[in-house]
Amino acid sequence: MKRRDFLLLSAATLAGCHLPPPVFSDAAKISTALPDADDWQRLAQQLTGDLLFPAADDYNRLKKAANARYDEVPTAVIIRCQTAADVQHAVRFIRQYQLPFTVRSGGHSYTGLSSTSGVLLDIGLLNLISLRQNIASIGAGAKLGDVYATLGLQQRSIPAGSCASVGIAGLVLGGGLGIADRRFGLTCDALRRVELVTATGELIYCSNTEHPELFWALRGGGGGQFGIATQFEFDTFATAPIRNYIGRYPLKDGNQVLAVWQQWLKTLPDEIWSQATVWFNGQQDSKPEIQLRACSMGHPALLSQHWYQLALQLGSVWSEVDMQDHQYLDFMLTDCDGLEMPECKLPNQHERGQLKRVAMAGSSDIFNDYLPLSALHHLLNAIRKRHRDGFRGGLMLTSMGGAIRRVPPGHSAFAHRAAVLSAQYLFSGPVGTPEAMLQEGAVWVNQMRKQMRRWSSNGAYLNYTDALIKDWPQAYYGDNYVALQQLKRQYDPDNLFRFAQSIQPA
Repeated sequence: MKRRDFLLLSAATLAGCHLPPPVFSDAAKISTALPDADDWQRLAQQLTGDLLFPAADDYNRLKKAANARYDEVPTAVIIRCQTAADVQHAVRFIRQYQLPFTVRSGGHSYTGLSSTSGVLLDIGLLNLISLRQNIASIGAGAKLGDVYATLGLQQRSIPAGSCASVGIAGLVLGGGLGIADRRFGLTCDALRRVELVTATGELIYCSNTEHPELFWALRGGGGGQFGIATQFEFDTFATAPIRNYIGRYPLKDGNQVLAVWQQWLKTLPDEIWSQATVWFNGQQDSKPEIQLRACSMGHPALLSQHWYQLALQLGSVWSEVDMQDHQYLDFMLTDCDGLEMPECKLPNQHERGQLKRVAMAGSSDIFNDYLPLSALHHLLNAIRKRHRDGFRGGLMLTSMGGAIRRVPPGHSAFAHRAAVLSAQYLFSGPVGTPEAMLQEGAVWVNQMRKQMRRWSSNGAYLNYTDALIKDWPQAYYGDNYVALQQLKRQYDPDNLFRFAQSIQPA
């Protein structure tokens, strides 16, 4: 390493020390000085993966997260881990020199948890996927597109989301919503085993029989809190063709549309999943609409029967309805249409990646009861006003219940088993969107949560982090927070894995 690179690294690392350093119980092993060039060289020799400084050819591409809001964060060094042993070496090095760091799998964090001015520990190369006796082994850096493509070759899958560039680790450790969750449960409900590197660099395994209390926490208690996951094992289900309906309705009729839709949701079997969305761009010549979407895997006639009942109830409202049948893999890889799998990545995830990056801010709500007319009126009026004022944004209301609710509340750390609906409030813009505009969007999505407080459970989905939520321990974790704090004290008493809104040791 050149002396210039080392000096840049030292400056950026110091600049990233915005969190108070932990007080390590094994302080005799901790260095109070920054690592020098020889120290970094020794680490590089231990790694199977790569150690990249700002002068490296791929540095500028690889330092960027999926969320383009944080592109200007001046990352000091990137450690690309290719094996669990690489993660162990990296953790021990970071711990020894008390370096600020973050861990990245997919990089979609709304609040920049996948970006740092210190050490970026990128586990994206831990992406091997295999299937044996219907149990999937998936590296923690794998992206959903590759998960679906690989398992789909044998007509198997796991319950997960539909964004191909999302990393499996963040999704499963925060819970994992998706179109199959009402039938098969959350992504974390399919989890059988986790390989994890602890705060001391030890490699352990967590399951119902190995560190079972930590396994409980890892299913919905969030990533990067107790250690760094390197591999997962999942139960899989057999895939089948998907029927998908999309109905489009004028926003002016939104109160009626959402009221009827919610009543219809109460009649649905677990085999049917549904979502209502509103997207608006603030341009006065555009007319925002509400889209109702419903899909079912392997039960096309059942879905059509129920959609017909919805259409009857909304017969007085103008609409456009589209119904399509898809093979399962084609549906889940919609993002990848016309692309080879290396191209179905973000550019920062693969040198051939062609998916588009955006700058994002988001927030969420959890509703344990369906929304009354007064709540719908309040919600849609806020959206109409924002559009009239010339701002963009989005709303997604997603059906929950079914298999999610059938799992006992104490089975995992996911705190929202009683929910019937989740809401995601979203602001996004193209790469290069000014930070002032993004900050305004972040305030707006948080204000939407505050405006709906009287009807919500006060819960929030951990995978849609919002830095402006003040009571985040209760919002993300509910009554599970105290138990999670105790586990944090057991497995990371020195609080190595810490960031804004991270669990604090009891």
